[in-house]
Amino acid sequence: MPETRLAVFIDAGGTLLRPARPVGHTYVQVAEHYGATADPALLHQGFITAWNALKPRDPVQGARVMDDRGWWKDLVRRAWAASPLPPDFPFDDYFEEVYAAFERPELWRVFPEVPSVLEQLRDRGIRCAVLSNWDRRLHRLLDALELSPWFEAVLISSEIGAEKPHPALFRAAEQRLGISPAQALLWGDDPAADAAGAQAAGWRCRLVDRPQTDLADLLAELLQTDSR
Repeated sequence: MPETRLAVFIDAGGTLLRPARPVGHTYVQVAEHYGATADPALLHQGFITAWNALKPRDPVQGARVMDDRGWWKDLVRRAWAASPLPPDFPFDDYFEEVYAAFERPELWRVFPEVPSVLEQLRDRGIRCAVLSNWDRRLHRLLDALELSPWFEAVLISSEIGAEKPHPALFRAAEQRLGISPAQALLWGDDPAADAAGAQAAGWRCRLVDRPQTDLADLLAELLQTDSR
């Protein structure tokens, strides 16, 4: 029989977890290993500026080249635009250390309501998966943070070759779980990538808006709606 149950897809960054400290602090800490330094607050602002300047990319056939490593390298380089590095700075070595650092679980924090929400979803028989614009590091990170067992699937943009808000990522998620758009609900935090992407794909979507609303609020809303 075809699957008819609701499936809740949850975004990762900003929805399930967040950096333990501003990204710029880690960028500077690693740079100091190579004899350079900068104002962490200024570098963090550089990261935000670079991130916000990124434009959605067209999907590709299959996984992204080198798990999107080149994309991240360009982003880190752009983050340093307002904090020039020395001419002889070994940026390639620096980037590899930064890239590896963000796979370490101690650099991340799971939002406090997440374990309880995931347990309640499982107890009620609601299917649950991750849908994230991320790379393969997320698999290892979710394992280390003991979140992986809660999810039926972890769908990552770099592996699929498409990222939110492009419909291709949503179609891939439907295919993986064997569902229709009407059965899919996305919980996220980004109006453009999550809400607009879900709407274009024919999905429902609800956003967290911390600290006003978190996943516990979205779960309460879902359970109230389903009980009507």
